[in-house]
Amino acid sequence: MIHPDTTLKPVSLEIGLGVFATARIPRGTIVVAKDQFDTYMTLDEFRRLPEPLQGKIETYLYHDRHGRLILAWDHAKQMNHSCHSNTMLTAYDVEIAVRDIEPGEEVTTEYGLLNIQNPYPIECGCEGCRLHLRHDDIDRHHRQWDRQIRESLLLVGRTPQPLWSLLGAETKAEILSLQDNPESYISVKTLKWRSTENAPADELACADSGVK
Repeated sequence: MIHPDTTLKPVSLEIGLGVFATARIPRGTIVVAKDQFDTYMTLDEFRRLPEPLQGKIETYLYHDRHGRLILAWDHAKQMNHSCHSNTMLTAYDVEIAVRDIEPGEEVTTEYGLLNIQNPYPIECGCEGCRLHLRHDDIDRHHRQWDRQIRESLLLVGRTPQPLWSLLGAETKAEILSLQDNPESYISVKTLKWRSTENAPADELACADSGVK
């Protein structure tokens, strides 16, 4: 589930829809948390779906660390990528704000954490855009991403957390333990998964890229 202070709005003709903040979301706020209505499936299960259904949902799927395909039930699935995103997926199964997000600002995420299997073109328009997502993005950028995420997770107790009740007991304990012991932080390197198939389903391994 995505933070309640968000809504869908058009970004541009090229990108389509995006998620925007309707109120200030401070750094350290959990912006997305998995819940019981999100869908998990294997690649085989996806392939057994009727073709029209596959075509409808594949844009919004991504691989988790176990290789499962995940489909968010709400507009979390329509967050667009930015190479300088204001939220990031963490090894704690939540997406966290890594800087303050102001009302009216687009809420963006880092697709490099979503296990893209083959190079995937992007054009987010930000300064220094990487132009392609790659499977080794986590290897290349984890130090920078881990720094941003860890510093933000340490602020969890200082800001309202409307999604906190959705977290499992183990996840809550890990995040709370981090507050007293920052060295217990779990790196995003643990999110990495690699398909063993000869033809990786790279187009299934990302959320809505905005490339229509």
